[in-house]
Amino acid sequence: MSGSTREPAQRHGVSGSTHEPAHRASWLRAWRFELAVLVATLLAGGLALLARTVLYFPVDIEITRAVQSVQVPAVVRLFEIVSWIGFPPQSNVVFGGVILALFLVGMRLEAMMTLFAAVGSAGLWFWLAPLIDRPRPSPDLVNVAMQLPPGGFPSGHVLNLTAIFGFLMYLVIVRVADIRWRVVLVLLLAIPIVTIGVARVYAGAHWPSDALGGYLIGGIWLALTIRLYVWARRRFGRAHRDSSDATPTGSGADARAHVWADAPSVSSAGS
Repeated sequence: MSGSTREPAQRHGVSGSTHEPAHRASWLRAWRFELAVLVATLLAGGLALLARTVLYFPVDIEITRAVQSVQVPAVVRLFEIVSWIGFPPQSNVVFGGVILALFLVGMRLEAMMTLFAAVGSAGLWFWLAPLIDRPRPSPDLVNVAMQLPPGGFPSGHVLNLTAIFGFLMYLVIVRVADIRWRVVLVLLLAIPIVTIGVARVYAGAHWPSDALGGYLIGGIWLALTIRLYVWARRRFGRAHRDSSDATPTGSGADARAHVWADAPSVSSAGS
């Protein structure tokens, strides 16, 4: 009798001990996430204040001239393509098509949050650009491919593509079960994010500090989008999973999706 009653207790003790490291890791992920958002917010705020009073930094001119000295046809073409994606009306068609596709395959929450990332990031640019009122690069200083309306800081292209493609990358990581497809899709989605900042500098549409501001603010909006998505999955998860049977999920995908859910909360146009 004593042995039989002791065995469940021992199993319970083992189970509890295995859950403790996972819980600590969850807390660590949460603190890292919150710390990254805090640092990005402080950097973006400080850079925005400087951009409101400083037309450009000396390093902006140096970096821009270095970037514009690149004359590799394939690289220049890539810059043109990623910049083209960020301009309306094609940006509306591309991102609208992605949102519609997600909705039609049953990923309705994902479609709504992608729309949130797109509309919210565009709205941030329309609000911040006139508020900061930083001029774009002058043709007297660097090569300017085309004249655009005012709104130098932050780069709207960088802000939008960081938020939208960043969220799509997150969806691939947590929703695609096959690791080979996951790696391929993440790499493809990372290309416009990585190249858009350099592309806008190459075109003379923004200073490098404008692009940096776009990455920081876009990253902050991406973090908010992910947080809302995780909250919605936790709140409406069962009903959402029932309507998404065609989505390639599984125990591995669910575990990845809960990296954020399990982590306790610590607290473009013309661009």
